[in-house]
Amino acid sequence: MKTRIYIVRHTQTVGNIEKRLTGRKDYEVTDQGQIYISKLTQRLKEVKFDKAYTSTSKRTSKTIQELADLNGLKIIEEDGLCEMYFGIYDGKTWEEVNRIDPKIHKLHQETNEICEIPTQETTQEVTKRMYDTICRIVNENVGKNILICSHGVAIEAFLRKITKVPFTEQIQQYSQKNTSLNIVIYDDDTKEFKVELLNAKEYIEEGN
Repeated sequence: MKTRIYIVRHTQTVGNIEKRLTGRKDYEVTDQGQIYISKLTQRLKEVKFDKAYTSTSKRTSKTIQELADLNGLKIIEEDGLCEMYFGIYDGKTWEEVNRIDPKIHKLHQETNEICEIPTQETTQEVTKRMYDTICRIVNENVGKNILICSHGVAIEAFLRKITKVPFTEQIQQYSQKNTSLNIVIYDDDTKEFKVELLNAKEYIEEGN
């Protein structure tokens, strides 16, 4: 029995435009973000989803609300699908972070990870909770089509775990853009995940 999981990064927000570390803080969807939502809905309107899950951040539920409505689904919020908590810098712009502690950006450039911020979640912690949460969701919905909307770092961490590709490799392929779409198949017989579609974003550029 195979379960199909559609994993989408949330649409564009004011926090994205302002280049903020948008972890647990939430920001309003932009006008462009609304366009992305419409294109996402168009891309997936023919898929019959059985369940819809998001993080507790409203930018994720707003991203897939139209698809949930099309399928008559109530969105289920999961704390385990939230973005990395960026500690004392959560919500700050990269410009502010660079002024306070320039080594954070330097480490990000070198390792492709955001790390060494006081009180932040580690990549390993984010990876574990994402993996554990998605495994539980899949085990509760074997053989169904599942829609999940989460966040850039969180989704990338999950995908890298199941493909065993480290953060330092294939950076462009794994770096999630706003409303990037990933499709993952879970085989209940082998207990393994397989990526069918990775970081597809071309559809949001169509018609621009």
